Amino acid sequence: MPREKFIGNDSHHDMACHVFALSGDPDTAIAVNARYAKLGDLLYGVEVVPVDDEVANGLTTVTNNDIWTCPGPDQPAAQVAPISLTLLCREFGFAPQEGSGIRLWGRFLPGQVLPQHMYVTTPNGMIWDTMPGMPIYRRINQDGRNPGAEGDGPDGQDIMLAPDEVFSIEVASLALKTREVIETPNDQWEVDAGDADAGQAGLNGLGAGGDFIGGEDENALGDP
Repeated sequence: MPREKFIGNDSHHDMACHVFALSGDPDTAIAVNARYAKLGDLLYGVEVVPVDDEVANGLTTVTNNDIWTCPGPDQPAAQVAPISLTLLCREFGFAPQEGSGIRLWGRFLPGQVLPQHMYVTTPNGMIWDTMPGMPIYRRINQDGRNPGAEGDGPDGQDIMLAPDEVFSIEVASLALKTREVIETPNDQWEVDAGDADAGQAGLNGLGAGGDFIGGEDENALGDP
């Protein structure tokens, strides 16, 4: 399916992918991004984490002992991703719920403890995402592997992420401001005829830890 872009307003164009997935609120984007980046730093071992049940430095819910439960960046994505996504849910107020049909997704590349790219899927069979400098996109979901911001191939087909790089967690509901965009009527969306092949790698290379906001890497996960 050709990707469609949200044209209801332009307040999301500077929003990182994880901010849309975890909050969707342009007014709190900087604060959400800061907590995401701090969680990434703690998981990556940028600073010493005590062994106790106190809330981790710079976070609001995840504790120091929670940080210790997550495998390090030298471990396979299949081990890192489930715990990483669980900690993101805990920190940003999502309740895991099997059977809801609502999923938070993350693309994890080797050496990353937070997703390279975050996006969401909904029970109506759609996949939704964005990246800084791009609108919010939607298209028909194909196993959580074709977020619109990754673009289209030369043949016009959806770019498909590798199945061993994408992981998800089913949650009870999405954030209010994310839902507000998703629930807008069809006349607020149009088929995108822009830069169809500009995806995550086109922004900052396969070695980066995620998309950018405010001129800084979103989660500082071992970038060169």
